[in-house]
Amino acid sequence: MAVDLDGTLLSRGRVAAAVIDAIKQVQQDGLRAVLVTGRIGAELEAEFPDLAGVFDAVILENGAMCVVEGDRTALAPPVDTTLDDALAARGIPYRRGEVLLASDSEHAVAIAEAIAELGLDCQIVHNRAALMVLPAGVTKGTGLEALLATMKLSPHNALAVGDAENDLALFAVAEIGVAVANAIPSVQRHADLVLEKSNGAGVVELLTGPILSLTRRWCPPRRWIGIGAFDDGTPAQVPGSQARIMVTGPAGSGKSYLVGLMAERWIEAGYSVIVLDPEGDHLELQHLNQVQTVVVRDPLPEPAEMLETLHPRASLVVDLSALDKAQKIDYLQRMRLAAEVHREISGFPHWVVYDEAHLLGPDEQAPWTRRGGYVLSSFTPAAFPASEIYSAEVVLELPSPDGSEPPLISPPARRATVRVGSDPARPFIIADRRTAHVRHRHKYADVSLPKHRRFYFRTTDGHPAPVAGTMHEFHTAISHLDPQALEYHLQRGDLSRWLRDIIADKNLADQVAAWEDELQAHRAADLERIRRELGKAIDDRYLS
Repeated sequence: MAVDLDGTLLSRGRVAAAVIDAIKQVQQDGLRAVLVTGRIGAELEAEFPDLAGVFDAVILENGAMCVVEGDRTALAPPVDTTLDDALAARGIPYRRGEVLLASDSEHAVAIAEAIAELGLDCQIVHNRAALMVLPAGVTKGTGLEALLATMKLSPHNALAVGDAENDLALFAVAEIGVAVANAIPSVQRHADLVLEKSNGAGVVELLTGPILSLTRRWCPPRRWIGIGAFDDGTPAQVPGSQARIMVTGPAGSGKSYLVGLMAERWIEAGYSVIVLDPEGDHLELQHLNQVQTVVVRDPLPEPAEMLETLHPRASLVVDLSALDKAQKIDYLQRMRLAAEVHREISGFPHWVVYDEAHLLGPDEQAPWTRRGGYVLSSFTPAAFPASEIYSAEVVLELPSPDGSEPPLISPPARRATVRVGSDPARPFIIADRRTAHVRHRHKYADVSLPKHRRFYFRTTDGHPAPVAGTMHEFHTAISHLDPQALEYHLQRGDLSRWLRDIIADKNLADQVAAWEDELQAHRAADLERIRRELGKAIDDRYLS
């Protein structure tokens, strides 16, 4: 929790004992409490000599100074000292900190004129009647980001409390921004939560309330991520954090595509995500920033050791496709425990995604989604404990593939339905992904597709036409296919269309499509060359 001082903690010029007691209680429960103030350190110490010691860290001078365990660090260079002389010459009272200059808002115009005349790269920050001059870009938010990086904590695990203009930057960084009841109107408008009580009493209300006691899991609407669009054009969204999400649908309906899309969006938003990937569907996520991949083979790496490499913005894809079913089940259980322990200690990963979640089994004694931050994806949700099915806050369901031939021009839009809480399910069009999706990359090598999704080759030599239900069969057929039959499929674009629409390997499909186009272009060019040469030969031999 990052909490402001003046107008937030202070009530009638002092911090009540009840506020200090409430802060100490949540610290015992694992919360880190950080004081974030615009005040100069010496002035804070003079007026509240024991206050800084209550907190795990203090951010001073509106984000320009940081104090952790007594060590002071300047997070920006001091405001140019030429401004001191300019303000003194104008008779403007000011106080200098280690970085900022402090004054009163009534002098804002004159101070701005002085900054402009000197050509300084400074900014003026208001805090009710107070005014601060800071290096450009320095805010309470930048100070909080720097501190969180030092403490190896994620902004998505931070909650900010404030009352005035300069606290808006805190709200922008923290997962949840909270305004006390006496906050100015603009702060209340931008807050995710407005408390019923003012000042320190409001902070106590927050500290003893349902969010920090974990009895209420809540993600502010501004943190939700888009995964598509409803038919009326409005965005289809799921929570950015803390939810229990279930994805279900028949085999081949696109569950892994949708799961990968959600993981993409969370990773892009700075959340830490672990994807437990039994079939090798999600390795392409490694192309996103700060995503590691581990292909698990004998000897099996210890889950806790893998998780130790994570930092608050890092994500991990654990590919289990090389293991047999019994090994997958055992390793998923081990990863599940290690991930929960790591999250209890560090606050992340924010999401643990179980693709093929039925492998976990109906373990009624271990309600492993109780805290939220989980995605369970399976074609057999009945394999889950009943309590887990009913407690899912978000249910995404994909329709069964109809088995019809894919369209010649473009594939149909991917569709699903989403149900949030007790609201009725709504159909939506699934958004496009940034990373390619290769469904069951390793599974397709050996596990045969259903008959209506196989590739049926044409032959011209009188032998039975080969049929490919696996990538091994597809490779063998291509290697031995009659050249005329191969050319027939290339001219029609059959190969790239099957790879894109059935195998869902967009990258390979695009590469094959380029070869198909190249063949068509060369064939057309050769035909035109032969036409010209033939015409010239006839002209030379008979008509000249």
